[in-house]
Amino acid sequence: MNPFDDIEVNPASFAYNDLLGQDRWLPWTVTRTSWTDVGTPTVTGRFQVKGKICLYQMKVVPRTSVATTAGTSYFKYPIQAKGFGGILQMHNAVTNIDEGAGVIDVANSRGYPPTHMATSDTLTLIGWYEI
Repeated sequence: MNPFDDIEVNPASFAYNDLLGQDRWLPWTVTRTSWTDVGTPTVTGRFQVKGKICLYQMKVVPRTSVATTAGTSYFKYPIQAKGFGGILQMHNAVTNIDEGAGVIDVANSRGYPPTHMATSDTLTLIGWYEI
Protein backbone atom coordinates (compact mmCIF):
# COMPACT_ATOMS: atom_id res chain seq x y z
CA MET A 1 0.00 0.00 0.00
CA ASN A 2 1.20 3.46 -0.91
CA PRO A 3 1.39 5.83 2.11
CA PHE A 4 -0.43 8.48 0.06
CA ASP A 5 -3.43 6.31 -0.84
CA ASP A 6 -5.50 7.54 2.10
CA ILE A 7 -4.64 11.23 1.64
CA GLU A 8 -7.20 13.34 -0.18
CA VAL A 9 -5.58 15.85 -2.56
CA ASN A 10 -7.60 18.87 -3.72
CA PRO A 11 -7.87 18.69 -7.55
CA ALA A 12 -7.45 22.48 -7.77
CA SER A 13 -4.20 22.46 -5.79
CA PHE A 14 -0.60 22.84 -6.90
CA ALA A 15 0.19 19.38 -5.46
CA TYR A 16 -2.50 17.71 -7.59
CA ASN A 17 -1.31 19.40 -10.81
CA ASP A 18 2.30 18.62 -9.97
CA LEU A 19 1.51 14.93 -9.38
CA LEU A 20 -0.19 14.75 -12.78
CA GLY A 21 2.71 16.53 -14.49
CA GLN A 22 0.51 19.52 -15.33
CA ASP A 23 2.63 22.05 -13.46
CA ARG A 24 4.94 22.89 -16.34
CA TRP A 25 5.74 25.71 -18.72
CA LEU A 26 3.88 25.54 -22.01
CA PRO A 27 5.02 27.12 -25.30
CA TRP A 28 3.31 30.33 -26.39
CA THR A 29 3.42 31.76 -29.91
CA VAL A 30 3.51 35.49 -29.18
CA THR A 31 1.50 37.85 -31.38
CA ARG A 32 2.95 41.38 -31.24
CA THR A 33 1.43 44.50 -32.82
CA SER A 34 2.93 47.96 -33.48
CA TRP A 35 6.46 47.09 -32.40
CA THR A 36 9.14 48.75 -34.53
CA ASP A 37 11.39 45.96 -35.80
CA VAL A 38 14.39 46.39 -38.08
CA GLY A 39 14.92 42.89 -39.39
CA THR A 40 12.85 39.97 -38.14
CA PRO A 41 13.42 39.35 -34.43
CA THR A 42 13.27 35.96 -32.75
CA VAL A 43 10.36 36.00 -30.30
CA THR A 44 9.75 33.14 -27.89
CA GLY A 45 7.20 32.85 -25.13
CA ARG A 46 6.02 30.45 -22.50
CA PHE A 47 3.28 30.42 -19.88
CA GLN A 48 2.21 28.44 -16.84
CA VAL A 49 -1.13 28.30 -15.06
CA LYS A 50 -1.21 28.28 -11.25
CA GLY A 51 -4.80 28.10 -10.07
CA LYS A 52 -6.46 31.21 -11.51
CA ILE A 53 -3.18 32.97 -12.31
CA CYS A 54 -1.27 32.82 -15.60
CA LEU A 55 2.49 33.38 -15.35
CA TYR A 56 4.20 34.36 -18.60
CA GLN A 57 7.66 35.02 -20.00
CA MET A 58 8.61 36.44 -23.40
CA LYS A 59 12.03 36.96 -24.97
CA VAL A 60 12.64 39.26 -27.95
CA VAL A 61 16.01 38.92 -29.68
CA PRO A 62 16.27 41.66 -32.34
CA ARG A 63 17.76 40.92 -35.76
CA THR A 64 18.97 44.54 -35.96
CA SER A 65 16.82 46.55 -33.55
CA VAL A 66 13.44 46.63 -31.82
CA ALA A 67 11.51 49.51 -30.23
CA THR A 68 8.20 49.94 -28.39
CA THR A 69 5.83 52.84 -27.76
CA ALA A 70 3.80 52.83 -24.54
CA GLY A 71 0.06 52.63 -25.19
CA THR A 72 0.56 51.63 -28.85
CA SER A 73 2.85 48.58 -28.91
CA TYR A 74 1.24 45.49 -27.45
CA PHE A 75 1.12 41.69 -27.43
CA LYS A 76 -1.76 39.26 -26.93
CA TYR A 77 -1.81 37.05 -23.85
CA PRO A 78 -1.99 33.26 -24.27
CA ILE A 79 -5.17 32.92 -22.16
CA GLN A 80 -8.07 35.37 -21.77
CA ALA A 81 -7.39 37.78 -18.89
CA LYS A 82 -9.94 38.53 -16.15
CA GLY A 83 -10.12 40.57 -12.99
CA PHE A 84 -8.41 43.93 -12.56
CA GLY A 85 -4.97 43.28 -14.09
CA GLY A 86 -1.64 41.93 -12.99
CA ILE A 87 2.05 42.62 -13.55
CA LEU A 88 4.01 43.29 -16.76
CA GLN A 89 7.71 44.05 -16.39
CA MET A 90 10.30 44.56 -19.15
CA HIS A 91 14.05 44.01 -18.70
CA ASN A 92 17.15 44.43 -20.85
CA ALA A 93 18.81 41.01 -20.73
CA VAL A 94 22.17 42.38 -21.98
CA THR A 95 22.66 45.34 -19.63
CA ASN A 96 20.65 43.77 -16.76
CA ILE A 97 18.60 46.96 -16.44
CA ASP A 98 14.91 47.04 -15.56
CA GLU A 99 13.19 48.91 -18.39
CA GLY A 100 9.97 49.52 -16.49
CA ALA A 101 6.44 48.34 -15.96
CA GLY A 102 3.80 47.99 -18.61
CA VAL A 103 0.02 47.86 -18.54
CA ILE A 104 -2.31 44.88 -18.76
CA ASP A 105 -5.59 45.57 -20.56
CA VAL A 106 -7.98 42.92 -19.22
CA ALA A 107 -10.77 43.89 -21.66
CA ASN A 108 -8.82 42.65 -24.69
CA SER A 109 -6.10 40.46 -23.06
CA ARG A 110 -3.26 42.69 -24.23
CA GLY A 111 0.01 43.61 -22.58
CA TYR A 112 1.36 47.09 -23.33
CA PRO A 113 5.11 47.35 -22.59
CA PRO A 114 6.75 50.65 -21.64
CA THR A 115 8.35 52.87 -24.29
CA HIS A 116 11.79 51.68 -25.28
CA MET A 117 13.99 53.35 -27.89
CA ALA A 118 15.47 51.20 -30.64
CA THR A 119 17.90 48.64 -29.26
CA SER A 120 19.79 45.62 -30.50
CA ASP A 121 19.75 44.17 -26.97
CA THR A 122 17.59 41.19 -25.99
CA LEU A 123 14.46 42.19 -24.07
CA THR A 124 12.55 39.96 -21.67
CA LEU A 125 8.98 40.59 -20.57
CA ILE A 126 7.60 38.74 -17.56
CA GLY A 127 4.57 38.89 -15.35
CA TRP A 128 1.26 37.41 -14.29
CA TYR A 129 -2.45 38.09 -14.59
CA GLU A 130 -5.75 36.60 -13.43
CA ILE A 131 -7.59 34.13 -15.65
